[in-house]
Amino acid sequence: MRPYYTMYATENGFGEQEVRAPSSPEFQSAFNAFAHGSLIATETGDVAVEDLRPGMQVLTRERGPQPVQWIGIMTHIPSPHSGKLLTRVTAGRFGTAQPELDLLAGPGARMLHRPTGDRFACGDKFAYTPLRDYIDGDSVIGIAPRMATDTYHICLRHHGTIRVCGLDMETFHPGMTILGQMGAHTRDLFVSMFPHIRRATDFGQLAHPRLTLRSLGDEAA
Repeated sequence: MRPYYTMYATENGFGEQEVRAPSSPEFQSAFNAFAHGSLIATETGDVAVEDLRPGMQVLTRERGPQPVQWIGIMTHIPSPHSGKLLTRVTAGRFGTAQPELDLLAGPGARMLHRPTGDRFACGDKFAYTPLRDYIDGDSVIGIAPRMATDTYHICLRHHGTIRVCGLDMETFHPGMTILGQMGAHTRDLFVSMFPHIRRATDFGQLAHPRLTLRSLGDEAA
């Protein structure tokens, strides 16, 4: 068990709570996408993720401005056995101003892109791929922090894609497969960390499929 910190939308603004829950990947995935300082595109300009609050309007690719419903924060304490927690993407790695500046992201970060290949050739077909899949030791680098490090994730009313330092990145969704694999007690505990919803199905549908670079094979250009 470990502590997690959340902020969530209410009728009169937003609430805050600290909860204790398992330190398993399923739980941590809700808190470890964006590193401190990541710039999120909002209606009024870029806002550092640590300054974002529920109710603020972020820009989404699929539905335009959407209010932030929930923000998850966790602190990672380095240890001798800690792996490379963060992924650093150098400016321009995926195209002009993509990202605009060097970007630090956590293990839960997924980037939206259009893979090549026959199954993505027709229509507006995109996929979310873990950012750390692109680690090459050159323009995308794995980093093991030496100091305590905060990471964040955000949840909207509708799952989708936001602009983070010039990259199209996924907002939080647990994935219905993962929720289905949890026992009833664990699933109830997980959902309780999101006071803005009542049941697991309130997360809705994924905006785009999730695919690893390995599963895409030579379609991962």
